[in-house]
Amino acid sequence: MNARPKQIRFWNGNKSQPRQHYEAELVRQLLSQIDPSINLEIDHSDRLTVQGEAEIFNEGFDLLITVAGNPKFEGVEKRIITSPIAFGILGCRIPIYRRDQHSWFQTNRNAPFKQATIGLPADWADVPIFHANGYNVATQAHLSACFEQVARGAADYLCLGANEVRAVFDDYGKPFPELMIATDDVLYYPMPLQFYCHGQAKALQAQLNVALNEHQRSGNLSALFEQHFSAQIFALGLPHRRIHRLHNPCLKDQPSLNEALSPLLLKPAPAA
Repeated sequence: MNARPKQIRFWNGNKSQPRQHYEAELVRQLLSQIDPSINLEIDHSDRLTVQGEAEIFNEGFDLLITVAGNPKFEGVEKRIITSPIAFGILGCRIPIYRRDQHSWFQTNRNAPFKQATIGLPADWADVPIFHANGYNVATQAHLSACFEQVARGAADYLCLGANEVRAVFDDYGKPFPELMIATDDVLYYPMPLQFYCHGQAKALQAQLNVALNEHQRSGNLSALFEQHFSAQIFALGLPHRRIHRLHNPCLKDQPSLNEALSPLLLKPAPAA
């Protein structure tokens, strides 16, 4: 009698669709490399509270992907695969602000974003980063409320990762025609994405670590990254933007996670 194929449950909720698509495909590729017979179950449904996210492994999930040092999982038993998987793109934060503020941000060369107020969901890992860098932060319960907050002038801007800013803006920004995606600036801080495995999933952690290292050596990881994000990166013109650098206090004991940016984030867009 044939052995029952192993099943892996991957939680892929509470993130933008561009991230979901990239991360789900990466997990598929890595598990296929480990054992093509593995049955992968992917759950894209959101958890509506911080506690709900933090207790995701209690629901029987084996695997998730989140930012390194995510405070939501600080007290959770887990096994971390230390290699980052997204070449720094999530840490390239693109501002969204009101159109009538565009000239102010452009002409004010003395740390304009630090002088202004950023709107952030209260449970995002970005909040302690901006606080640690001395930025003014106004928090809301949900991202949709942050868009409204900026549109009515209660905050000056919000920021989203370069891999997701256009898709999220299309979803949340439609009611607010007065908002725009910044064209000339990017706030950057190391915000690497990592695999978190269930605390008892020692074998899975080891297998994924080997598979991911091979994916990196072979160039398959960078090829997948380019497939998913090259169009967005080129459209944003990241290499030509003014960079505002912040440090990430969540990585103070993990200097290896100050990941190098992908060449895609550094080179100009190809000629049309």
